[in-house]
This record gives sequence, C-alpha cells and structure tokens, in this order.
Amino acid sequence: MCAVSVIYDVFAKMPDTWYDQERLGLFRRMVSDAKVFDILAGTPDCEDPEKAKLLFRIEELENKYETNKND
Repeated sequence: MCAVSVIYDVFAKMPDTWYDQERLGLFRRMVSDAKVFDILAGTPDCEDPEKAKLLFRIEELENKYETNKND
C-alpha cells in the first residue's frame, strides 16, 4: 500500500480544530518521509488523487495560521 495515501487518509479524518501549527508541520514531515519510503519500496507517485485533495485543506489551514500570526 502507498504510504503517502495512508498518511493522507489518517490526517483527513481529523477535524480542522485538531490542527495547529505543530500538527501541520507533523503532517508535512510525515508526507515527506512517506514519499521517500514509497520511492524505496518501488512505488513512487502512488498516492490516491482523491486522498491528495487533503492538500488543499492543509494549505488553507496553514494560510489561516500564517494570517493569524501576522495579526
């Protein structure tokens, strides 16, 4: 199974209120590590496009935290 898709699946189940800057950073680090794992396992670029839509939600949350930080 594609490790990146697993990370997307787990984090997609979390409500927006669960996320903070630390958990957003954790998500990014885990995806990065999972991509390395998938390459080493011979399954690069294997993420499910539907699950990858989570990236749009993560970007919105990151922008929200960035905006709040600048206020």
